[in-house]
Amino acid sequence: MEFKFKKQNQHGAWAMVFMPPILGIVAGGFHVSQLFFIIGWLFIFFAADHILYFFKRIKRKEYEVLNSALLFTSLSLLILIYPIVTDYRVIFFFLCMIPFGILNAYFSYTRDERNMLNNIAAIIIFSLAGSATAFLNTHSMTFNLYFVMIVSTLYFIGSALVVKTVIREKNNPTYKWASFIYHFIVMIIGFIYHPVVGIAFTFGFIRAVYVYGRGWKPKQLGILEIIHVVFVTIVISLFMVYFR
Repeated sequence: MEFKFKKQNQHGAWAMVFMPPILGIVAGGFHVSQLFFIIGWLFIFFAADHILYFFKRIKRKEYEVLNSALLFTSLSLLILIYPIVTDYRVIFFFLCMIPFGILNAYFSYTRDERNMLNNIAAIIIFSLAGSATAFLNTHSMTFNLYFVMIVSTLYFIGSALVVKTVIREKNNPTYKWASFIYHFIVMIIGFIYHPVVGIAFTFGFIRAVYVYGRGWKPKQLGILEIIHVVFVTIVISLFMVYFR
């Protein structure tokens, strides 16, 4: 059996893998099964990335990519045994991801990955993973689980809009104003809910306005996004620990 491995170069994708589960641990408290879940989730991410890559280039029949996806899937299933034994209901989070995964496969097959609906579908999947991480210790759907999902979704939608305004749709004024207005509204809602949450989203608004029209390269934007996601993760974590 031959394998072909695809390297994931998008900084935003890595942020989506780790930010929601970290917030999930903060929101629900720590349990060792969460570490197994995060590792298993990482392998699921690798598997899904290879499957979507295969759909994108399906006419080339690169079955080695599917073999790699199967390998990652097998590893994830082995690692996820412990989290599932801890609370089998975590499976329902994966079931909720399936419709959005189908959307991602469709957009890959039609080579329309830049579609905003495709981004939102992926964002919801990763946000569900954050809630699932918290669920492994809470064993119930608490407010903090929903909070983690909402914050993660709002953050990554904003990031997707910024990427479009700086790189993919930099000459499209519709995306420019959509990004500015979106970040401003999210920031205001954050302040209305709690000043600390508002502070977490202020960085996003400033970043959206500042980077527009400056001709930034993907690497520059990626570095800023790493700083941004670390900032939001720390501030939201502090909020859940000390102000909830």
